[in-house]
Amino acid sequence: MADHRARYLKITPRARSAVSAAVLLLAVACIVPKPLIVTARPAVEASRPDAASAPHRAVRWYDTFWQALSDINLQAAWVLADTREQRRLVDSIEFFLGGKNAEADSALMPLLTSNDSTVRNAARITYGAILTAEGDWTRLAIYADSAGRATRDAAGVETWAPAFRGVTTTVTFSDSVSSVPLGRSATGVAVIPVVVNGVTRHFWLDTGSSITILTSDVAEASQVQGIGGDTLELVTSVGRLPTRAAVVKSLKVAGVSVTNARAMIVSGSALQMRELASGRPPETIDGVIGFDLIRSLDLTIDDVRGQVIIRKPSLRPDDPKHPRNLAWYGVPIVTLLSETGAPIHLVLDTGAEETFGTPGMARKSRAPWRTAERQTVQGFGGSKSESGIVIPSVRLYLGDVPLTFKRIFLYEAQYPTIFSLDGTLGADVGHGGVVRIDMTNGRLDVSGK
Repeated sequence: MADHRARYLKITPRARSAVSAAVLLLAVACIVPKPLIVTARPAVEASRPDAASAPHRAVRWYDTFWQALSDINLQAAWVLADTREQRRLVDSIEFFLGGKNAEADSALMPLLTSNDSTVRNAARITYGAILTAEGDWTRLAIYADSAGRATRDAAGVETWAPAFRGVTTTVTFSDSVSSVPLGRSATGVAVIPVVVNGVTRHFWLDTGSSITILTSDVAEASQVQGIGGDTLELVTSVGRLPTRAAVVKSLKVAGVSVTNARAMIVSGSALQMRELASGRPPETIDGVIGFDLIRSLDLTIDDVRGQVIIRKPSLRPDDPKHPRNLAWYGVPIVTLLSETGAPIHLVLDTGAEETFGTPGMARKSRAPWRTAERQTVQGFGGSKSESGIVIPSVRLYLGDVPLTFKRIFLYEAQYPTIFSLDGTLGADVGHGGVVRIDMTNGRLDVSGK
């Protein structure tokens, strides 16, 4: 979809400000090469698994507890902790990222009233993420009330929570495996047929959106009405959109039926992708299947077969050769390794038309970079010519699968977590191949053509 900057909702940051070339160029000697002219989009290409060449995570050194925690190095953070509360915070985050929500909840509760304001703030952010992951909107509403209205963001899930308090959502599977045809938007995002109260429309698959979204036209055609009296907000790459909370009585995707699905309604004119440079008319989006539903599925986007395959999720045996690489902390976070063993943490956003990095990606991977110019798509706002910094090519590993990142632009980006993330893995990952998202087992798998 667009970018995610909204707290818990879309965290992308294509509300991103371009990295100042001048800052990065201070590290360069006297001669600066001419900007690289980029005429193709970024791309992420998967090669065959190569266990022999796959790097092991390297030992990294940090000066402080918070520096290690920011880099999601929980082992180092635990060692560097100065207090028992800091260690307890690390334990709760480790439980949560490992899919043990109940244990994380229990470990975190005493920290919500900590005298250490930094620990307390980190605990409260983590607590909100846990409740969101569990879909516990009643407790989330109580938590929002205790935090006070003055601290709420109209685009934050804490503000949405009162509207969804008491709504019970159920997900049922008619078959252990089912499938639907796979389409692609003009910007390459996966699109599938969805039945909303008996009306068939085509929605994007968007892991970067924390909730399902539909246009006001689709809502009217399928008799979905807004609930709650407040006007809420969604954050996109060009600003905030007014929205209304809603409950969809029946939402069906392949063999999956969702009863009382929580959703947001936005105007049809707002939910469009515009690419002015192409001369094409705006692309209308019927709606978005967000991560609130995707996390409940074992989802495969298969370009080879032209299908989206949905399996009923089940725990897989632990495999030391393929450990968990996907976690959720306000946004889905996938961890890759550079060729030197440095962990690269990216937001998985299948609704972002392209992958991009932050300066952290260049620093950790030690990839060479260049100044560059290109015409770039800006999502809901149009397009413009862009100058910035680009990594022409870098190889990162997803487990034992080498992924070659090409033409990756770098931006300063802010994500709604306590972590410093290194970029966004967009809809271009796995194009022409297969992408499997299995949140139950904390796994992202990508294979090439």
